[in-house]
Amino acid sequence: MARCSPVIALLSAGLTLRCPHPAGPVSVGTHPSIASVDTIPLSGRPFAVAVAGSNVVYVTALDAGLVARTTVPSETIAVTFAIGAIPSQVRISPNGATAYVNNQDAGAVKVVDVSSNATVNTITVPGSVLTIGLSPNGARLYALTDYRGMYVIDARSGVVIDSISPALLGSILAGVAFHPSLPRMYVAARDAGTVATINTQTNAVMQVDAVNGGNLQNVAVSRGGDQLFATDILRSKLITWDLLSGKPAPTHEEDGVGTPVFRNAFDVAVTPDNAQLYVSTLADGAVYVLDRVTRGPITTIWTGGSARYIGFDRLGATAVIPNEGGWVTFVH
Repeated sequence: MARCSPVIALLSAGLTLRCPHPAGPVSVGTHPSIASVDTIPLSGRPFAVAVAGSNVVYVTALDAGLVARTTVPSETIAVTFAIGAIPSQVRISPNGATAYVNNQDAGAVKVVDVSSNATVNTITVPGSVLTIGLSPNGARLYALTDYRGMYVIDARSGVVIDSISPALLGSILAGVAFHPSLPRMYVAARDAGTVATINTQTNAVMQVDAVNGGNLQNVAVSRGGDQLFATDILRSKLITWDLLSGKPAPTHEEDGVGTPVFRNAFDVAVTPDNAQLYVSTLADGAVYVLDRVTRGPITTIWTGGSARYIGFDRLGATAVIPNEGGWVTFVH
């Protein structure tokens, strides 16, 4: 078998062999000890969250069309500002200066100055923007749509510079994650039950892995780049791929999460120390904490309502979890 190198071309479109590669940065800080779990009210269906390195927290309220701002470890939401209808995702740049919030059905992404909470630009693309991704260096913004594929945007200028066809990615693009050290991103097409691996230098689709019978909602990559995780919202499962094994797709493992019912497992997030996985659930009203290596249960955080996205502060001491029930949960 030929040796694989991440420096040379990674994989051409259509091939399905994963090449072993060196692991990237493995861990920073810690994970929440769960010494305290606090809840503060927020109306308008809290949904997505982003935590900046400065510990500024943005939480979107889906029905209210606003963003709530706080900082951790504080839990006081003193500022809210209008952002437009159906803000289903938020990302903050690595330097903490700029936030990006999508307006789902408007096919728009608002660019926000974090220092003033003011919208400074609006980027529009065809289709409904279900979620957005921001490259680890903050240079590229990705708008994932329902039936129009994905748009690649220069984050500085707001100009669309490329797109990837839905014929290559599938429809209902619901989840996105980035490799910590290689130019790769992973995009989940929910109803197709697939995850596409994309070379972020060329925007070429390298391979597409399918989970038969699944609907893949969100994805996350381990801090060392050796594992890819996805939530199967249809069967309430956690799907895991070994990125270092070199095995041909679609080799993966499946673990049940909570109650095996439709619309349960939603988000998956890796703690900054790379030790644990947090999986939020809609039907159970809980976040399940798993050991990242064994995927065995550690504990359950009972949030009530429907827990959506999960964010951690830079060092991992606090998790912030918006809840559709009308509150935000802080795990310290």
